[in-house]
Amino acid sequence: MDGFSGEANGKSYIPKGMTIIGDVESDGDLKLSGEVMGNVDIDGTLELNGTVKGKDLKVGRVELTEGTIESNIECLDYISIDSGVTVIGNIKAKNADVSGAVLGSIDVEENMSVGPTAVIRGEVNTGTINVDLGAVCDIDLKRGYSDDRAAAFFDEYMSSRQTEE
Repeated sequence: MDGFSGEANGKSYIPKGMTIIGDVESDGDLKLSGEVMGNVDIDGTLELNGTVKGKDLKVGRVELTEGTIESNIECLDYISIDSGVTVIGNIKAKNADVSGAVLGSIDVEENMSVGPTAVIRGEVNTGTINVDLGAVCDIDLKRGYSDDRAAAFFDEYMSSRQTEE
């Protein structure tokens, strides 16, 4: 199969051993097993087991199984970073599962799950986070997305204490 060849489902493919020097844009899915030395902007899902070195990676959904990304990542939906992946750059996504290595800030609007093989260094801003035993996290954790459950719990608790007194 040639690089960038479309399949029946509209998926483009950059095979192992192929290096693209320049930006890659697609309105479909991309399976990247080779290397891109430039920005990547796709509307669909990026499946990566290769390398991206650029300034920006913008994508609808990301499934990183192995490889390296040296780029900022902006993901409209969900990002999955498996244990064989290293990301050097900032990440912004709606939801995230991280089991690989990340050096940079991570901004997840809803839910972030950190697996036992994860190594993360940087600032994390998320609505909720679950960190498995074994994960190595050198992070500054922020709660930048409002979740009123904790405030409501303690407001109710304090109110009930005052009525008891």
